[in-house]
Amino acid sequence: MKTELINARARKVRVFLVSALFLSVLLMATQQVETYAAPSKGNRLLAGAYRLEKNGWIFVHLEGNPFQIGYQHGYLLADNINTSWSAAIHVYWTEEEFGDWWYAARDIARLYVWRKIPAEYKVEMQGIVEGMKAAGYKNWDLWDVVAFNAWADIDAYWDAYFEKERLHSGYIPLQKWEKGCSAFIATGDATVGGQIVIGHNTWAGYAGDIYWNVIFHLKPQRGHEILYQSTGGCIWSGQDWIMNNAGLMACETTLPDMNVYNIKGIPTFVRIRYAMQYTNKINDWLKVMTYNGNGAYSDEWLIGDAKTGEICSLQLGCYHWDIERTFNGFISSCNYPKGPGVRSETIYDWTDTETSGYCRNQRWQQLREQYYGEITVEVGKIMLGDHYDTRYDVVAPSGRTLCGHGEVEPEWDYDPSGAYDGKVTSSSLAYPLMGMWGRWGHPCGTPFIAADFLALHPEYSWQLPYLHDLPRNDWTLFNKAGPI
Repeated sequence: MKTELINARARKVRVFLVSALFLSVLLMATQQVETYAAPSKGNRLLAGAYRLEKNGWIFVHLEGNPFQIGYQHGYLLADNINTSWSAAIHVYWTEEEFGDWWYAARDIARLYVWRKIPAEYKVEMQGIVEGMKAAGYKNWDLWDVVAFNAWADIDAYWDAYFEKERLHSGYIPLQKWEKGCSAFIATGDATVGGQIVIGHNTWAGYAGDIYWNVIFHLKPQRGHEILYQSTGGCIWSGQDWIMNNAGLMACETTLPDMNVYNIKGIPTFVRIRYAMQYTNKINDWLKVMTYNGNGAYSDEWLIGDAKTGEICSLQLGCYHWDIERTFNGFISSCNYPKGPGVRSETIYDWTDTETSGYCRNQRWQQLREQYYGEITVEVGKIMLGDHYDTRYDVVAPSGRTLCGHGEVEPEWDYDPSGAYDGKVTSSSLAYPLMGMWGRWGHPCGTPFIAADFLALHPEYSWQLPYLHDLPRNDWTLFNKAGPI
């Protein structure tokens, strides 16, 4: 496999190349498909928007200017927003000893994040607030919307905020919001027909993240159409599973213990949304993502261009990153730092053979050898649901298998968390119709029954009322018009 490995630090030339592109925007001010929340007659702001549901997924189509897209978003997903945000605050931002920390997230959003958001996205978020109000949900305001979009950025500003406030300097809530994932991308001689195949599953706590079952299709006035998975209220993915109608496909897995930050940098959610809306080449996508980041949400991105067949891995830290690109090959990702750049910014022990990241990385290499030259979308589904544990040389779900099951993992104290979705697509599916396959629930198809789990582990009853079942759903085919 012909690849290029680059360990790069931010250079003035790269800054110059991307600044004109990016800063200009910063300176601008069941089996049946169910239709839900049809737009009210006479409300022109909702024209063209709709919501559909199938097999545990919610699909929304939004179109128009930034305020219209935001208003449609807030109106059609008001119920999901209210429950999802309440669950996240309950699970990640509330502690018995210290109480509710959401006020700090709101303050950080107002003091540090808001001024770094392009005008277009500010207007869109204001539209979300107004749409929720129109749907009868008036308990959330603009700073809730900004803070929820910036959930992955909060850590970058935490110490600075509490130093400013002279309160609990350096303290981080015990329920730190983290996600993990397993993902792959393949092309050329690794796949049947040579087209790109890309797949991803998301790992997180079932109670706090079980409402991230929304597939968005955005048709903005400017830039490319975007399809992404997220939850209500988010103008970016956060899962991350994204594609645009220019043929770019992207997903990521977060890198562990990356604690280097640049509070003067651009928030990660801004760069991610902008990259997918305004770029159509891998080169330009990389320029946006590596330009003046704040270091939050360090991760490994897998990017493919359906127009050319090229695939790329970007392991992105704050000041260092590693890039691998190829037209023939297989690249996997599983919360495991592989390049010298990101390893220089982490305290994670990548040599520990018992960690989940190390074990899953080993399993990806085994599957690469097993399926090389035969990879299709259907093979991708199988790999995302894989239960082989390399640590113990057994086929059994655990916290070290590609389809993660923390609820059966004694080393994780049987934490109800793991892989709760699966998504796969290919060049021919994604371009130009933005198609994909998705399964809501464990990608292996094993259901999670909350009552049965809590009967065995009542210590997690504090996660009620938000911890509920993840039933076995079928894989569902989507395109930019909705589920098929």
